[in-house]
Amino acid sequence: MNDKEWTQIPSEGDRPSFSLFTGPLRKPDLDDRDYRLIELQNGLRAILVHDIAADKAAACMTTQVGSMHDPGDAQGLAHFCEHMITKGSQAFPDENAYLSYVTSNGGVCNAATAPSFANYWFSIGSSFLSGALARSAAFFQSPLFTESLTKREIYAVDSEFKRNVQKDERRILQINRTLSLHTHPYSQFGTGNVESITESATRLGLDRKSSETSAGVDSKDEVVWKATRERLVEWWRTQYCASRLTLAVVGKDSLDDLTDTVVSLYTPILNRGLDPRPVFTQPVWGPSELGSIIFIKTIKDYYGLTVSFLLPDQRPHYKSQPARIIAHFLGHEGPGSVCAFLKRKGWLVSLSAGIRSRNPSVQHFQLTSKLTKEGYENYQDVLLAIYNYFSLLRSSPIDEYHFSEISNMSETHFRFQEKTQPHTYTNWLSYQLSEPYPLQEILSGAQLVTEWDEDLVRELLGNMVPENVRVTLEARDHEERFVGLDTMWLTEKWHGGQYCVRRLDAALIEKAHQGNQNVELFLPEPNPYIPTDLAIDKIFVAEAEKAPTCIRRTALSTLWHKKDDQFWVPKASVRIDIRSPLAYGTPRQAVLTRLLADLVEDALSEVTYAAELAGLAYSLSNHRKGLLIAVGGYSDKLPALLHTILSKLKHLVIDSERLRVISEQASVRRGYENFYLGQPSSLSEEFATWSITPTVWTPADKLAELPYISVEDVERHRDELLSRVYVESLVNGNITKDKAISLIETAEQCIQARPLTWNERPRDRSLSLPEGSNVVWQKAHTNQQEGNSSLSYYCQFGDIAAGYSRLRPVLELIGHMIREPTYTHLRTREQLGYVVTSSVWRVASSMGLSIKIQSMRTPWDVESRVDAFLNDFRDILAKMPVKELEDNKEGLIVKKLEKLKNLSEETGRFWGHISKGSYDFLQHERDAGIIRTLALQEIIDAFDKFVRPSSAVRKKISVHLVSQKVESQPSMDAQHTLVVDSDDPDLAIFKAGLACYPPMMPIVMTTALSAVERCHL
Repeated sequence: MNDKEWTQIPSEGDRPSFSLFTGPLRKPDLDDRDYRLIELQNGLRAILVHDIAADKAAACMTTQVGSMHDPGDAQGLAHFCEHMITKGSQAFPDENAYLSYVTSNGGVCNAATAPSFANYWFSIGSSFLSGALARSAAFFQSPLFTESLTKREIYAVDSEFKRNVQKDERRILQINRTLSLHTHPYSQFGTGNVESITESATRLGLDRKSSETSAGVDSKDEVVWKATRERLVEWWRTQYCASRLTLAVVGKDSLDDLTDTVVSLYTPILNRGLDPRPVFTQPVWGPSELGSIIFIKTIKDYYGLTVSFLLPDQRPHYKSQPARIIAHFLGHEGPGSVCAFLKRKGWLVSLSAGIRSRNPSVQHFQLTSKLTKEGYENYQDVLLAIYNYFSLLRSSPIDEYHFSEISNMSETHFRFQEKTQPHTYTNWLSYQLSEPYPLQEILSGAQLVTEWDEDLVRELLGNMVPENVRVTLEARDHEERFVGLDTMWLTEKWHGGQYCVRRLDAALIEKAHQGNQNVELFLPEPNPYIPTDLAIDKIFVAEAEKAPTCIRRTALSTLWHKKDDQFWVPKASVRIDIRSPLAYGTPRQAVLTRLLADLVEDALSEVTYAAELAGLAYSLSNHRKGLLIAVGGYSDKLPALLHTILSKLKHLVIDSERLRVISEQASVRRGYENFYLGQPSSLSEEFATWSITPTVWTPADKLAELPYISVEDVERHRDELLSRVYVESLVNGNITKDKAISLIETAEQCIQARPLTWNERPRDRSLSLPEGSNVVWQKAHTNQQEGNSSLSYYCQFGDIAAGYSRLRPVLELIGHMIREPTYTHLRTREQLGYVVTSSVWRVASSMGLSIKIQSMRTPWDVESRVDAFLNDFRDILAKMPVKELEDNKEGLIVKKLEKLKNLSEETGRFWGHISKGSYDFLQHERDAGIIRTLALQEIIDAFDKFVRPSSAVRKKISVHLVSQKVESQPSMDAQHTLVVDSDDPDLAIFKAGLACYPPMMPIVMTTALSAVERCHL
C-alpha cells in the first residue's frame, strides 16, 4: 500500500476506523457515478459506487479461494462451502434468511466457485440494500454450517455434478485437468460429489466404527456427515480470510452512508494473516504433457480441435496485453486469415482465439475450433495451417496500424461504456479489485491497451511452437488411423469421459519448423469499419420518452423510431424483421429459411468480422415468421454494414460446397441431431412449448428434408420468400428520424418486394388447453447414458397477455411469491434435484405458471411432490401476513419499474412488444399500478382456480422426459385425462382438437396513426 495515497479515517460512533484511497480513479467519459475505495481494519478492500439513478442495488464479494485450494482427500470442498456458507449465520440463523430476504424484495442472488476464486452476489431494490448487506456480512463472519444442512447440501452438490456428467464441455474440461501434473492442484476434481467430498470423512467414519461398541453410538453415515462438517469448518477457518476478500457495492445511498454501512458490517470478519492472493508457481504441464494430442470421445456428434499454449501470468502486462495482440491475428476471420483459409478448404466451421482463464496460476492461450468431417480427417493439415500463421507472425513486421486499431478501439469502447445491470457490474468490480493494477486504473486497466511492446509480443510468439503445445481432438467416433489399432481407451474417473493420449506426429512438427509456405495466409489490411464520426446528436429533454414512435407506415412496412434521449452514446440498434408465410409453412420451408440465413452469414464472415472488431455486431436469424436482421454498435458505419447484409441476402450466389458444409457438416444437421442429446430440463421445457404451439416442425421433421435440398432450391426459396413480405422495423439510438426513414427506404430498395395482404401476415398463436385437463406427455431421453429425468409442469392461465388484462399481474405476483418457496422446499429440503425453477411462462398470447425440475427420481414421483408442494403453498398463502404480502408486491413492482441501464436494454424492451404485436410499451407501468391494488383474496382465488391440483377447471400439462435408466414406469393415473408418448398419434390428435387463442392485439400509444391504421398493424 502506498501510504501517500491513503488517509486513515478515525472511528465515529459505532463505525470503526478505516483507510480511504485519495487518488483519482479513471472512469469512462459517460460514467456519472461516484466511486470510493476503502480498506477496512481487517484488510478487506471495498469499492463503493453511488448511483443517484439506481433503482436496483447490488453487491458482490469475491474471495481468492477456489477449487484449487481443496484438500486432496476432500475434492469439491470449496464448492461445498459455497453452497453452505449462505444458509444461516449467528445473526440470521434461519437457513433461508438471506435468499428469502433478497427474493421477496425484488432481487436475485447466486454464487459460483472457480479454480482460483469464488464469488457471492445479489441484486435487490435500492431501499433494501442495507438489510441484504447485513445478511451477507453475517455469513462471512459467522456461518453456522449446521449439521442438519450438511447432508442435504452435499447431495445438492452431487446433484449439480450429475446434471453435468453428460455435458461434453464438462467432460473435456475434467479430462484436461486430470491430465495436468498430478502434483498441481489444478488436476483435482473441482465440482466435487458425495464420494470426493466425504473421502476423508468416510475413512474416519470407518476407523471410528471399528473402535467403538455398537451401543449408543452414531451410525456410520452420521459419523461421515459430522466429520465432513468438521472438515468444512476447519477448511473455512484456514482459507477464508478478510485479506482475501474484495467487495463491490452499487447503490443509491450516498458514499458516506455506504461507507458507514460497509465498514460497520464487514470489519468484524477475521483477518487470519493469510496470503491475500495465493498463487501456485509450479507449471501445470511438464515435458510429458507438452507436444501431445488428446483424442476425446464426445456425447454429441461434432468435431472439435483445441490448440493450447501455457502462458506466464499476463496481468503485469495489462498496458500492452501481448496475448490480446496475438489473439487479434490468430482469431481474425478476414481475408488472409487462417480461419478464411480453412473455410475455403471446407475444413472449418468456426474458430476463436484468446486467453481462456482468469486463473493467474493457469493461463492458457487457446485456439478453439469446430471442424467439418473433412477437417477432422485432415486435422494435421489444419494444425499445420495454424503453425504456419504463427510462423508468419514471427517472420513479418507488424505495422503500426494494427496496434493503433486495437488501442483506439479499446479507448473508444472505454469512453462510451454504458451502464450494465448492477449485479453484473459488481461481479466485475470485485474481481478487478483483486487484480494487481494501480488503484487509479482499477476501472480501466483490464480494458485499455495503451502501450505497444513488440518485444513482449515476439517473446510470446517465440514460445508458441509445436513442442510447447497441447492439442485436443474431439469426436464421437475416432478413426483408427489416428489413434491406432486396438487402442486402449482410458476412462476419466469422475465424468466418465473416454480418451487416449499420443505424441504429436514428428513429421508434422518438422514441417511446422520450416516456416510459412502458404501464400494464402497474410496479415489483415486496415479496417474500413473503424468509426471516425463519434459525434452525439444530443438535445436536452426534460424527460426521456418511454416508447418509440411509428414514423412511417406503408403497405409493405412499419417503422418505429426513437432518437436516443438518455444514454448519449454514438451508437444505434436496428431491427428489421422480414416476415413471410413461406418462412415456416412446411418442414422443408423451415429448413430452407434456416439454410439461407446461415449461408448469408457464412458468405459475409470475412467482411463482417472487421465490423465486429470496430464495435459493430449483427445477426441474421430465422424464426417462425421470417428472417430477423439485427445490427447494433457505433452509428457511424452502421448504415454501410446494414446495406452490405441486405445486398448479400438479396443477391447471394450460393456455392454448392458451402451449402454442403453448412447443411451437412456445420450447425444445421448436427444441430438437429444433437438437439435430442441436450440437457433433460432444457428439452422438457422445449417439448412443453411444442405441446401448446399450433404448428411445430421438430428437428426430426427438418432433418428428414436436408438430403433433398440443392443450391437451386435455396436460391428459389430466397427469391420466393423475398418476393412478397411484410417488414416490421425499429431504429433506436443516435440516428435522427430522417436518417431512420432513409435507412428503411434503402432496405426496401434492396429487398424489392411487394406487400403481403394483412391477412397473409404470419402471427404467433398458442393453443388453449381445455378446462379440467391434466395431461402428461411422456418421452424417453435419447441419450442412453443420461441418468437424469426432467419434469416440466405447466398450469395455463389463459389469454391474459392482452393489454389491459388484470389477470396477468395476478399471475406475475403468484410467480414472484412462489419462486423462493419452490426452490427451498423442492430443492433444498426435499432434494429433488439441482435444477428446480418456477417461472411465469409466455407462449404467444397465453401465459401460465411453470415449474421445472431435473432429477434422478422419476418424473411421476417428482410430479407427486410438486402437487403436494402446491397444496402446501396454498396454506402458506392463506396464512400470509399483510406485511409479507405488501413486501412481495413492492418487490415485484421494483422489478417492473426498474430503469433501463443502456441502449441495448431499451431496444430489447421495445422490440419485445413490437415482435409480439402488442406495441404495449407502457405495460410494465400499468401492471405495476394494478399490482399495488391486489388483495390477498384475489391472489388466492386465482391460485385456487388455475394452479391448485384439486381445481376442477385447472388447465395443466406436464412433460415427463424419462431417463432410459429408469427400469419401469407407473401405470396411468386415473387423475390424468391423457397420457401419451411424444411419437404417439394421440398427441397430434389431442392438439388438433384444441382451439387457438387469438393473436396478440395491438395497443398503440401514438398519435402518428389513425385508429383504423392502429387496428391494421
